[in-house]
Parts: sequence; structure tokens; C-alpha cells
Amino acid sequence: MSDIALHEEAVAPTRLSRSLQRTAGCNDASSARPVQVVWCDDVKRGDIAQPNAPKLGVADTLAHAQSTAERNRIVASLLHLTGFSTFAYFALEFSRERVESLYLHEAFTPATYRGDYVRHNHHDIDPRTLDARVCNMPIVWDLQQLRREHRERNDGPCVAPAALDGFLQTMQDDGMCSGIMYSMAVPGTRLHAFMSFTAPRRTREWITPATIEQALSIGLSVHKFASPQLIATSRERTVNGLTPFEQELLLGIAEGASDKEIGRRLDTSAHNVDYHLRKLRKRFGVANRIQLTYLTSKLELI
Repeated sequence: MSDIALHEEAVAPTRLSRSLQRTAGCNDASSARPVQVVWCDDVKRGDIAQPNAPKLGVADTLAHAQSTAERNRIVASLLHLTGFSTFAYFALEFSRERVESLYLHEAFTPATYRGDYVRHNHHDIDPRTLDARVCNMPIVWDLQQLRREHRERNDGPCVAPAALDGFLQTMQDDGMCSGIMYSMAVPGTRLHAFMSFTAPRRTREWITPATIEQALSIGLSVHKFASPQLIATSRERTVNGLTPFEQELLLGIAEGASDKEIGRRLDTSAHNVDYHLRKLRKRFGVANRIQLTYLTSKLELI
């Protein structure tokens, strides 16, 4: 890990830009809409080829572990050496910048992430996940800094103070007062995976560049092992969510057929074809049929 470029910005927290705050949306509204929780485990692991993935020893150790509990113990022992008390690996599935699903991994989801964080949709208002999605370096945070930055923002973020207070109180009650988080897009999906390291220490001053390097090494190793399971689970859910009619629609547009041609093939009207394609575009968060064809091909749905 010595060749990773770490600079002062990695240790200093980043601020949300105006554009990021717009994509965050209004969290009062999002708290009312259901977000599906999807669990990933070793049984669903897919053999998704990653030819350019780094060869990480910890990832191989995780792969050869005999059980979920053993993998959990491996990561816990590494955390003990770095000064962190909790590690979580999870993913958020986005559609038009709104969270649709929360993916949790059996081996890397601590008890603290199985309670209020999920029940109260904290993933929707967690400022760390908003920052991590757009920052190209790990973010280093503590609860005091998160609260202070929220108060200093004057350009209208949609996170209600009461909602943020609830999130911060949950974090404090669970002993997650400072830490590191970073994110990586999961290829071929609408998922962003997050690696979260937390500690009970009140301020982030204890976190050094060397600590960040260690967190990167552990998190990237877990991501190398677990991301194929995310990809396989995401594809399985997407395929299972398509009706035969929708699959035929996608095949039709992939072949370059017009709405009328697809309608004749499926014994329906061009208007009905257009209606269902608009629903599919909304579901996949794309703007037109070209993007829909590209995304469904990338997801290997057609």
C-alpha cells in the first residue's frame, strides 16, 4: 500500500457541494418511502471475472475461510491492530440518485448496522455516504465535525435537523464516534459499495495517514471478496423482477425494433409498448431506450 497517494485532503473532511446536496434529495420525503433491505451471503456468491483486480492476500484468506463466522473473525482481528472497533461493508442501489435498496453482507454487517441504522433509514441521511460517493479519497470524520458542518451549510440541504440528530445520537449510543469511510461503484450494477470503519474515540485526530492506508488495505480486500456476491445478487433480483413481457420488450429494443414492430410481435399496441418502456426506464433510472438497452445488456439481462 506504500504507493497509494495520501495527502492532507484525505485526513480533512470534504464538504458537500451544491450539486451533491441536490442529488441527496429531501430526506423527509425519502423517509416515508420503502427501501428494500437485501442480504448477501456466501451461498449467492457469483464467479464474476475481475481480470484487473489486485491480488490481495487478505481477500484470498477470506475466500478460503470455511464459514461466515470465520470471515468475521478475520476482519475483527485486523481491526484490532488498526484501532478501529467496527467494520461494515454494505451497498446502496440508486435510481435517479434515490436509494432504492440497501445491500448488507452477512459476514461484514455488525450488530450496530442491523438495528436503528436500518429501521430508521439512516443510510438516506448519513452525510458520510453522501460525501464518500463523490470523493476520490477516504473521508475521515467524527460526530462533532458532522454536526458542525451541517450547521454551517447555508445553501439549503434537505436533511431535517431532527433526522440528523437522530442519526448522530444512534452513532454515539453505538460507540461509533469517529472513523473512515470510502466508496466504490460496483461494475455492471447501480450499486455503490461502502467500506466503513468506526471507533469510540471522540475526535478524528487519532487517525493518521498510516491508519488510512491500513483501512484501505482491509476494505479493498473485503470488496474484492464480496463484490462478486453483490453483483450476482443484484442480477438475480433484476432478472426475477422482469416479467416475460418486459423481457421481450428489452429484446425488441436491443434488436432495434420500433414500438410498432414490437407491438405486432407481442400482439399489443405501440402505445402499450411505449407505456411499459417508460416504466422500465423509470425503474432502471435511465432517460431513453438507448441507455435502457445499454444498461440491460451490461447487466446481462438480455
